Amino acid sequence: MAIHKFMQDQINYVFDDCKIIKLYKNGKIIELERDSKEFSQIMDIWQMTLKNSYEMPSLGVSLDSETRQAIQHGLFIEFVFDKTNCHNDMPFDSILVEIVENQGGYQLQRNFENQYQGRCYYLNIFEINNDLYDFVNNIEKN
Repeated sequence: MAIHKFMQDQINYVFDDCKIIKLYKNGKIIELERDSKEFSQIMDIWQMTLKNSYEMPSLGVSLDSETRQAIQHGLFIEFVFDKTNCHNDMPFDSILVEIVENQGGYQLQRNFENQYQGRCYYLNIFEINNDLYDFVNNIEKN
């Protein structure tokens, strides 16, 4: 019972309700709709990553201006939802994740009311895997 409650309390459940994925690579934006093949493939890879992850307390705080500047020079994926979600008393309309090689975890930055502002979530992963990074980079080359 305690393990079931622990898994329920994880942020993983919200990604099933993602309606659009936005990819950012050095300022270029690619938007993927829910019915696209690439959307499904990214979600499959992300869900496999989530199965091998656990939520940790995050020390990160997002500042809107710094986050918007960072997405101009890096590789990010944003999961956009139909409605405002709330986890650990922190609301969000989308979740932005920076993707780098050999990543040991993911800082999940909340976007609420068009602001990347405030406390973040953090997912630690058991096994370093570059599948998401490689796939997103490959999409961008097309």
